[in-house]
Amino acid sequence: MATERKREQVALLEERLGRASITIGIDYRGLSVKDMQQLRRGIRAEAPETELRVIKNTLWRRASEGAGEPDAAGLAQEATAMLFGFGDLTEAPRALQKYIREERLELPIYGVYVEGELQDGSQVSALADVPSRPELMAKVAGGLTSPVSGLAGVLSAVFRDVAAIVEARAEQLEAAESGAE
Repeated sequence: MATERKREQVALLEERLGRASITIGIDYRGLSVKDMQQLRRGIRAEAPETELRVIKNTLWRRASEGAGEPDAAGLAQEATAMLFGFGDLTEAPRALQKYIREERLELPIYGVYVEGELQDGSQVSALADVPSRPELMAKVAGGLTSPVSGLAGVLSAVFRDVAAIVEARAEQLEAAESGAE
């Protein structure tokens, strides 16, 4: 029975690892059950497409090998909780950093597994500072709109100046015609 349950847990972890855009290994030692529940809720409130799960290291190693991601096994050290981010790559790190900052917690981060690479835990703060995809899209759209608006302003000024010149010339010809009569 226990072995079957472990197989199910390994299969679940394999699925989570395969589906996650980012996985963060966190040292949860020193947190009470209540603190852990608050951590889960706090992260989930900021980033709904995340899941925080306490794991057994041996099961994680089996799951990472089974998922074809053997490097991810390096996230499991001592007492480990995995934060899986399924949406935007920056959402989970941003939510984790915000919660740690607001609650003034000391949560060592073992590492980050993203796009098939195991990276140092310090990368979490770097990823948290990267704008999200919608923010980047808005900046790009704003960057594209600016030059177009400037060009429209220049073109309208040129047309306005040409119209003023034509009008002035028409008045000049009219005045010359009136004076010739």
